[in-house]
Order: sequence, then structure tokens, then C-alpha cells
Amino acid sequence: MQQFYGMVGFAKALVISQSLQPLSTLKPSHGIRDVSEGNSRIADLKVHVDRAGTFQEFNDVVAPLTRLCYIDDATNNRTVGLPSSDSSKLYGMELSLREIFSRIPELGPLYRMTFGDDPDSETILVQQSLQQQEEFQIRVDEKDLFTSGESLRIIVTRLRRKFPFLDQWRVNSAQHGWGKSIIYFRNVGKAGIDEFSEPYMLFNDGSYEERPVPNDNNKRFSIATGLHPLAGGFSSATNAVSPIKNLHVSEFSFQYLALFLLSSLVRYRPQIWTHAISRSTFQDIAPDDKALSLIEEFLALNSVILPNVVAMILNPHEDAWFK
Repeated sequence: MQQFYGMVGFAKALVISQSLQPLSTLKPSHGIRDVSEGNSRIADLKVHVDRAGTFQEFNDVVAPLTRLCYIDDATNNRTVGLPSSDSSKLYGMELSLREIFSRIPELGPLYRMTFGDDPDSETILVQQSLQQQEEFQIRVDEKDLFTSGESLRIIVTRLRRKFPFLDQWRVNSAQHGWGKSIIYFRNVGKAGIDEFSEPYMLFNDGSYEERPVPNDNNKRFSIATGLHPLAGGFSSATNAVSPIKNLHVSEFSFQYLALFLLSSLVRYRPQIWTHAISRSTFQDIAPDDKALSLIEEFLALNSVILPNVVAMILNPHEDAWFK
């Protein structure tokens, strides 16, 4: 609960610094509320986004700052703005704690171990071609190994379903490495072609290479139009994050929502929290300690990441990517 109100303080500081309005003019409400079931398990705690409050004011400060950072072919730092959804679009959204945790990239490996499911985030590498300035590639390291063109198609289809912006990008190559499928996409469209068919695909010794085909009318698109909002522009490696009903929530707004639910848990649902941390089991109540390690990891991440990000936003000239 203390950490949540620390986040509220940071949020208000950012709002005031960007809007130059007095503290007394800020909305007094949180702008979000706990709508969890009375006997909810911790992972199923649910938050509802209202119309106005501190959360909305904070989100409208951080959402426009979402960005991609990369190093160009001349080793210069570059940024591309990829704004997240503003608060007017988030009204009425409801998210469980599990859905939020699945979209906090740094929790990905622990999320997979905890729930046995893939998280809704994926580390990607976006890099500029050394040969052609307008060409970019995206690298994704996928845990499942492809064995044929069809199995590669299945993996790529799953990635595109989770991260829709990849549907614009053409598969350029794929190979095995470090026990994973390493897949490269490039910023060229694929309309009217089957990129996994023989005229476009060359399998050679377990790897895939794109074949140049004459009379291909697909054009290269810009990096700004080919990406959705990403995570990691201020805090970590670049990560794709799955949208929620075609909306893209800022990574820092996800942290705000998670902290709100955890503060509500310990304040208004002490019986659920006590049951979890005691790791107890009763005849009619199953243990509810599965998410404890995720909560501990998230609190540690938030306590480090958020103050650094706030300091960087308030002092942009100390930001290595600032132009």
C-alpha cells in the first residue's frame, strides 16, 4: 500500500510538471476501482477504469512518451515515437492482475514458470540494415523449434495473432540457435504472396531464407507506420506487448493498475492476503500462494524502474536518447 501511494505521488509530480497546474486542481479520485469478486483469488483480482482521476491524468502524461530506441547505421541514438492509448479510450476497460502481470515484460520468465502459459509480451530486437538505410529487421527468439515450412508458418501465425503489427512484416529468415527458433522479419509488405510457399521460401539445411522474386509489387514501409506501441523505451530491452481489444496501454500505466490492485488487496481484502502469505490450506479453500513470487518480483522492479523513469522524464537532458 505504501508503494502504491508512492506511485500516486510520482504520478502527480509528472502531471504537475507537464501541465504546470497547481496541485489543488488535480482530480481527487483514483479514477479506477476494484471490482473483484468477494472470494476472488489473487491472480483474478480485477480493476475497472473509470472516466477521470489521477490514473487518467498520469496515463495521459506517459502514453505519448512510449517510444522505440535504436542505434542507426552511423551508431547514432535514434528514437521513434509510438504513443500508447490515451485515457479517453481506456474508459470501461477491466483487467485482472494476471492479465496485467502477463504484460509487464520483466516478469515474463517468472510468469511462464508460475502459470505455465506464455506471457503477453515478447522481447524483440529492432535493427536498421547496414546496407540499406530504409530497411529494418525485427528479430524474435521463439521457444518452439520449427521443423518445416508449415511448422514455421504456425509459429509466425501465433506471433502475429498476439502482436498484430507483425502481420505487416515479411518473414526474411529463420534458423535454430540456443535451443530456439530465431526469426527475422523485414519491413516489406506481403500482400498477394504466400511467403511460406516454394517460390518465396528456400529451406537449406534446417534454415529458411527468403527468395527474391521478380514482379513483387510490395513496398517497404517506414518503421513508424510498421510498429504498435512497445515497452522498454525508458526502462529495459524492447518488448512487444499484446493489445487489449486493440488498445495499447503504457507499460507504466500497467504498473499503476497492478499496484492499485495490490494496495486494495491488503487494505480491503485482508482475509485473502493473509490466506495467501500463510500458505495455508483448508477443507473448502485451496491455497492461493501461486502469485506471491510474481508480486515480490514486481514490487522490486517497480521500486527501481519507476523512480528512474520519473527522474528521466523530469530531466530529459539526462536521457541518453533525448534529442
